[in-house]
Amino acid sequence: MTRAPRAMVISFMKSGTHLMQELMLELDYKIVGVPRPGPHTGPQFTAEQLRSIAGLVLSKVDHDELLDAPDFADRVHDTWSALVWHWHQRLGQQVVNRYGQTRIDFAADVISNPHLPYTRFADTPGGLCWILHELDVHRVDGAFLAEWIETQSPPLVLNYRDPRDTLVSMINFLEGRTAAGYGNFYEADLFSTILSSKPTWEEKIDYALRDPSFLGHDQFQKAIWLLNHPKVCTVRYEDLVGPQGGGSRQAQVEAVDRVLRHIGSDRDAEAVAGRVYNPQSWSFFQGRSGGWRERFSKRNLDRFREQYGDLLEQYGYE
Repeated sequence: MTRAPRAMVISFMKSGTHLMQELMLELDYKIVGVPRPGPHTGPQFTAEQLRSIAGLVLSKVDHDELLDAPDFADRVHDTWSALVWHWHQRLGQQVVNRYGQTRIDFAADVISNPHLPYTRFADTPGGLCWILHELDVHRVDGAFLAEWIETQSPPLVLNYRDPRDTLVSMINFLEGRTAAGYGNFYEADLFSTILSSKPTWEEKIDYALRDPSFLGHDQFQKAIWLLNHPKVCTVRYEDLVGPQGGGSRQAQVEAVDRVLRHIGSDRDAEAVAGRVYNPQSWSFFQGRSGGWRERFSKRNLDRFREQYGDLLEQYGYE
């Protein structure tokens, strides 16, 4: 089998995105998207690849001028950054409130090819896995959806977790209990301050359930189309985490094998599965399944079931 040149993972916030990153890195992809860049996770392009990227982003005049520019190395990397932010917008990502308007302004200043909005996802560099937290069908560029329907490329993987554990993990994350704090999403600062003002877990969970703006509040609803689409590979955190995170080895190998087959890889699932769990990830805290039982009060659970009982059933947790 030939591994797909590009892949895309939709991994809910606090649902084991680091596990999916480790899996895709093991399959020889480099990572683009929401995970924090690291020295070994991001792409390292050849000069030829960078020239090709510049050809996508720049007009012919600007591209030809760039090739002879003394600061070629710096400016050509700017074209890659601009291409990334361009595709973040086309894929309906929440760029402005998470990263700031400067990202959009930067891309607009660099891009001079008027035909870039008409290019296909297949024109982006190969060897990459785009990991995103959502793919909202009402926000994504319809041309991308049409391309995916026509070609089934990139292969899509949906990664999710018990919504109750996801909520508890989000609170732990926003309160800075992970190794490197709560990341660089500007909106996270707001919710971190609010949560720190709530003295008990019951109050924190109650607030998170009541605030429709809380991070990840509607991610399960918006991805029901992905959950049900027969061409999307679905993976549960509880399976992927394996015995080191309280799951089973068999379920972990089976989950990895589904992903391998979906992207066309002939790697051995048993060998790959043993390299997925990485407690050194910057966003890792405890990585356990079922921890919500220690945090939810009866009142919290009743409210959760009232609001999300149907989602628990649809995602197979009730």
